[in-house]
Amino acid sequence: MLNAFRRIEVDHIPLSIYFNPKFQKPDIPVMKTVTERVEFLLKLVDPVIDVKYLDTHISPEVKTGTWIEDSDDKTFKVLYKEYVTPAGTLRQGVRYNEDWPFGMDIPLPGADFCGSHHYEPLIKSPDDVRAFEYLYLPPTQKDVDNMREHINEIQSIAKKYNVLVRTNSGFGLANFLFMMGAQNMIMFAIDYPEVFKKLVEIDHRANLARIKLCPQLGVDVLRRFGGYEMTNFLSVGMYNGILKEFLIKEVEAAHSENLLIYYRVVSGAKPLLDTISEIGFDCVEGFEPELSDCTNSDIKAALSDKCSIWTGVSSPGHIGAENDTKVRAAVRNAIETFGRRGFILGVSNSIRSHWPFENVLAMIDEWKKLR
Repeated sequence: MLNAFRRIEVDHIPLSIYFNPKFQKPDIPVMKTVTERVEFLLKLVDPVIDVKYLDTHISPEVKTGTWIEDSDDKTFKVLYKEYVTPAGTLRQGVRYNEDWPFGMDIPLPGADFCGSHHYEPLIKSPDDVRAFEYLYLPPTQKDVDNMREHINEIQSIAKKYNVLVRTNSGFGLANFLFMMGAQNMIMFAIDYPEVFKKLVEIDHRANLARIKLCPQLGVDVLRRFGGYEMTNFLSVGMYNGILKEFLIKEVEAAHSENLLIYYRVVSGAKPLLDTISEIGFDCVEGFEPELSDCTNSDIKAALSDKCSIWTGVSSPGHIGAENDTKVRAAVRNAIETFGRRGFILGVSNSIRSHWPFENVLAMIDEWKKLR
């Protein structure tokens, strides 16, 4: 895997895929621990294990409270969380139903559940930015110290099984989508581009602080999530004007710590390929080869001389197909297109329980014939 990231000779083309945390199949063992997951995956692919994310913090000066009210039309319940800061009060609301997994809390910055249950955005106007800074303090050395037992466990497993260790360096605009909802985030960026850039810079500063701490985690690779930064959400001009300079600085920070860093994208990437190629990532991972217009040839033309590429198979379009014909063809096409140098065969998203596991095995079988 490391040789592939560095675009040097490999003994075989790596295949690294990942299973959704809720993945379950009757004939597949339940993977409750990191060791169980690694031992299962090693029989199939080249696994990666993760050190926990160094999250941001809320200032101790902030007071919080939660409560539930009816929605405006009285058709569902809304969970609210309020933050009283020295610079003003912020409030976020989410649809509260049986799917909500966090009890009487709305995590900050949140997760996909927050975006999908969005009701009221945390950040509503330019006046909210100063207050938001109190909710988004960067991680510190204390966070690393509190994770020593976990770090040692992951390092022990990595050494025993000789697997790659990773952590996240940041989630970028995903955090604002979780806190604001997709539509509000996009409209805020359009209406107040300079203010939105200030918000992104707050997240960027937290990413830089996190990257500086990451060597102590014993990781090989950093993952910078960018799935919600593509042209599904932003124009090319907005990406260049708001994100690009911060991403370049995050890559430079990772390299100054002698760490590899890759960018995780999904769909909406094609108009940004040339821009992404200029940022300096060691690898770009993801893409959607079946359900978008970004072909392997497009990716290779823009990126293969600049970084390694981790892609090939559409999770819903190929793994989720009725039979294994599409997934086998996708494996062949990816390997024929990208070759053996600087390529990791992967999937566009996590493997889900409702897709035929036979297609996962077909992907692995085809890879073994060609790797």
